[in-house]
Amino acid sequence: MYQRSFYSRRVVERRKRRLQRLERNVNDFDISSSSEDENDRVQAAQYSTSTINNNFPIFDNDLSGDKLYHDDEHDNTKTLNDIEDDSLDQSPPLFNGSRLSSMKATKLLMDLLISDINLDKRNILRLLKLIKFILPQPNTLPKTWKSIMKLFGRTNLSTTTFLCSLCYQKCGKTTFNTKTCRNETCLRSKRTLKTNETVELVNLDLHNQIKIIVNRNIDIMTKKEVYFPTSDISTGSFYQTTISMSKSNMITLVLHTDGAPLIRSTKQSIWPIFASIIEIPPPIREYQKNIVLLALWSSRSKPDVNVFLKQTM
Repeated sequence: MYQRSFYSRRVVERRKRRLQRLERNVNDFDISSSSEDENDRVQAAQYSTSTINNNFPIFDNDLSGDKLYHDDEHDNTKTLNDIEDDSLDQSPPLFNGSRLSSMKATKLLMDLLISDINLDKRNILRLLKLIKFILPQPNTLPKTWKSIMKLFGRTNLSTTTFLCSLCYQKCGKTTFNTKTCRNETCLRSKRTLKTNETVELVNLDLHNQIKIIVNRNIDIMTKKEVYFPTSDISTGSFYQTTISMSKSNMITLVLHTDGAPLIRSTKQSIWPIFASIIEIPPPIREYQKNIVLLALWSSRSKPDVNVFLKQTM
């Protein structure tokens, strides 16, 4: 009787790749080592064979065989694979007497957890905390995403702030990562806030985005008389008397926003603030790759314009 397989094709392919790596390890296994006796060689061969039969993964040197984790520009996880030269590693030892530095140990773990096992961020951090607890104390293994990025000379390109949806004041965090309102005049003062009572505000790195867009369009930005229509913002009287008369090269942004529900079954919605660079002629300035994303407002209510702009700029 035919038995239906409940595994997806991606899972099956991953298992095949792991088995192929295991077979290569067994074929390359050096049984002629003069430093080990016959019993050790037999036990090692039996362990390798049983591992193949049970489909257990082997932590070989090729820790980046699977590329199932698709990072974005805020993760910068690919930079972990760039640390090959020991001269670039200035980090301290993982613990006293360890042969690995904290950077090298973290790189090996990240290659395994992201590329091979394909864990999400939450489970990666949970596992790192467990490993840090098991290692000899004290040790320098990072246990937060921010400290991992800092170890490799990277900073987060976004910051998240939580506001009370009633008074729009910044929330405080407790030991259990819950949010409380710190505004003494607010009706929700000093009590734990529910998810629907908070506003999640995410600010993106404005400077880095503008730098990339300007470098991409620098040639066309220097030929205003050819590409700009007569009815464009750059030809208006206000722009001509304030921006164009400036001696320095100015970058002018026009802001636009709109909201959309995250899930139809809830009232939670997200409101992004976009910006277009006036110095780039239309319609090129409206291309998706030339749009700047300043911030995201996520809550059950429409954002207060003044609060949104104040928290964003």
